[in-house]
Formats: sequence, C-alpha cells, structure tokens
Amino acid sequence: MQILNLISVFLLVVVSFVMVVAVPVLYASGEDSGRSNRLILLGSGVWIGLVLLNWGMSTFVV
Repeated sequence: MQILNLISVFLLVVVSFVMVVAVPVLYASGEDSGRSNRLILLGSGVWIGLVLLNWGMSTFVV
C-alpha cells in the first residue's frame, strides 16, 4: 500500500509541475481559447482527483 501511496504522490507532483507551466502558456496563447479552457479544466480535474486519491490513501497508510 505504501508503494501505491508513493506513486500517487509522485503523480500529483508531476501534474502540479505540468499545470504550473501549462496554465500560463495556455492563457498567453491567443488562438483557440475554447481548446485551452478545456485543457485547463481537464488538468484541474485530474489534479483534484489526485488530491482526493492521496487523501483517501493517507487513511490506509499510517
């Protein structure tokens, strides 16, 4: 169970770094703002899902 927790934390860190770079780049690009907004929304949903997954796994790994 600790390995799964470690993997989920690693994925959360990777997604966080990707979002830190991608969100300003997507906002700065002037073309096709609808596509940019969908990508930001998808990334945010993945990030929230990983946060909830880590919260749920932390109850099992003490």
